Amino acid sequence: MHGAGSQEQRMQDHLAQLGPVLCECAVHVTEGSFDKTDCSLRKIRELASIVDGPLQRLSLIIADSLFRRLLRPMQGFASALIDPSRYLEKWCLRVARNSFASISPYLATGFVTINRAILEQVQDKQLQVVRIIDLSGSTTHQWQWLKILHDFHGRPGGPPELRLTVVHEDSEFLDYMQTLLSKQAGTLMPSFHFDKVVGRLEALDFSNLREILKINFGEAVVISCALQMHRLLAVDDDDDASRDGIAQLQQMANKAHLKQMMMASSPRSTLSYPQTPSPQRQIPKLLVSFLSAVRALKPNIVVMMEQEADHNAPLFRERFAEMLRYYAALFDSLNAAAAGREDDERARVERVLLREEIKNMLVCEGAQRHERHEKLSQWEMHMNRCEFQSVPLSFDAIREGKEKMMSSGLKECRGIEEDKHRLLLSWGETHLYSVSAWRPRG
Repeated sequence: MHGAGSQEQRMQDHLAQLGPVLCECAVHVTEGSFDKTDCSLRKIRELASIVDGPLQRLSLIIADSLFRRLLRPMQGFASALIDPSRYLEKWCLRVARNSFASISPYLATGFVTINRAILEQVQDKQLQVVRIIDLSGSTTHQWQWLKILHDFHGRPGGPPELRLTVVHEDSEFLDYMQTLLSKQAGTLMPSFHFDKVVGRLEALDFSNLREILKINFGEAVVISCALQMHRLLAVDDDDDASRDGIAQLQQMANKAHLKQMMMASSPRSTLSYPQTPSPQRQIPKLLVSFLSAVRALKPNIVVMMEQEADHNAPLFRERFAEMLRYYAALFDSLNAAAAGREDDERARVERVLLREEIKNMLVCEGAQRHERHEKLSQWEMHMNRCEFQSVPLSFDAIREGKEKMMSSGLKECRGIEEDKHRLLLSWGETHLYSVSAWRPRG
């Protein structure tokens, strides 16, 4: 018994060292030191091999990304990291995305909340034609719209004529979705139309958005966008600014929050560093162009779900620290949610989806870095500057979201109502996602 206890303590001690060693490795990478980086990488691999757990798996992904960043100056090395669809088979991406929707309680909770907010804005029986625009791209899931078909079926005064436009890069997925929804709608709706737009949100021609999204005049327009709006924040950062960020990262060890991370004695304290408020940033032209085009459509409501994290800090050291905090909680939540399921489902989500996000944050810069998650407070600034006003989520929308979250059976999963009636989805004390609603001002 004593030996077993000692072994468990040694495992905990090894686990407690992972956070500081990861930070140490990040410092060596920014110094450009191959020898010191190699030494840190060997430490990480050794510590991560002790036991298979969420923090160990995350550490290996971060270590791989840091090594890739060290090699980034080599010509052409980073180009393969920009778009996973270039080197991952479509079926592999489809299966991973479906596994994420199936495992994660957050996505389903977000969809339920979004649907309720949409339904409340078009419940007037005089609205005979409703156009839903799904801009969720790779996050799109047929379950969200199958549910809304049933919800509309029970609308007082009868269901409207429903027209759904879905933007997605995978044409085969769109064909499958159209067949599935059209078949179900045949028994629930008087009229249902499915319009496909093959492409990505950030690549659409915003000067002609009404025609591209197949919107007819006279339709009540509602927009749903889950985990995609941040892609409109990508900009061509100045190389000098990037180099300045790298130089400042070399002083990480002297920063108070990094010192706390490196001196931590447990995994939890390792990842709980003091957070600094996000500075007010300039709005990227692509986002301004998109929101201007949306405003011209005069939508009844725009409901968005985004990662509640600051992964768009200009300095790499800040991005790295926030990434470590955020993904440690996310990996932990997925590990708990996947208990009792096939291990390959969870592994698929981690390796195909989350690994690519982390690689993009840590390896890429400039327009190549499109995983630029920002917190709700920052999104509020963006939306207000672009003449959008907040639409408070109703009591019913928040209640349904919280009930969906509770149905997962995970005590650490929490739905927290913000003071302005927005919903924050959390794992323990760590906020992971936000759901908010907006409409053009005036």
